[in-house]
Amino acid sequence: LPHTHLARLWSLDKVRTKEALADWAERVRRLSGEEKPLFALEYKFDGLTVNLTYENGRMTQGATRGNGVVGESILPQLATIATLPKRIPFSGRMEVQGECIMRLSVLEEYNQTSAEPLKNARNAAAGALRNIDPAVTAARKLDCFCYNVGFIEGSTLRDQREMLAFLKENGFPTSEYTFFSDSVDELYRQIERAESTRGALDCQIDGMVVKVVDFSLRETLGHTDKFPRWAMAFKFAAEETTSTVLDVTWEVGRT
Repeated sequence: LPHTHLARLWSLDKVRTKEALADWAERVRRLSGEEKPLFALEYKFDGLTVNLTYENGRMTQGATRGNGVVGESILPQLATIATLPKRIPFSGRMEVQGECIMRLSVLEEYNQTSAEPLKNARNAAAGALRNIDPAVTAARKLDCFCYNVGFIEGSTLRDQREMLAFLKENGFPTSEYTFFSDSVDELYRQIERAESTRGALDCQIDGMVVKVVDFSLRETLGHTDKFPRWAMAFKFAAEETTSTVLDVTWEVGRT
């Protein structure tokens, strides 16, 4: 069933070079009026974005991102994810965004006994959440990393650090990696390090996300028609591998 989000879920603009990242950071400085705004760097998980609704301390709705305004309700499927809290201490109404993933170790274990092995972790997670049978979702033992409070009543969050602390206090699973800096050079060094070591992670990431830390600055910067001006995704280069042609079958057509 369609579900209308309380607050819009924005997609992110993307860059692929240090120069483009520096240009974006300079625009942030110019538009915000801040000489050295502080940025947060996070993993860009390669999974399926979900939006969780909590009311009176209970998870009452869960949906896909959809077009950012209207998504698809998948509450029974999301309820099978053990790491997502069904009850939380905070009693106000709020929406929390996260990325649902299948860990690579879980995918490997699943494929050892499955009659139909899954090709990759991203499709495995997306297919499980869109399956009408929650038992299929449960069998894939999905995980989720929550990274944003999109809407909240009864509380005021001032910046990224405070928001992440709030998510942890309420039992939400969050990424172990967050890096803070006001230097593009430092941010880019961390991006290069993450790209070179991503093969050691137990999940797939396809880039990094850079965000302005201070929420009042985010309000000042605002949004374009499609993207927030206060966040940018740095996309990694596509992974490459070598394939060997084993056989060629020649077919003769009518022409």
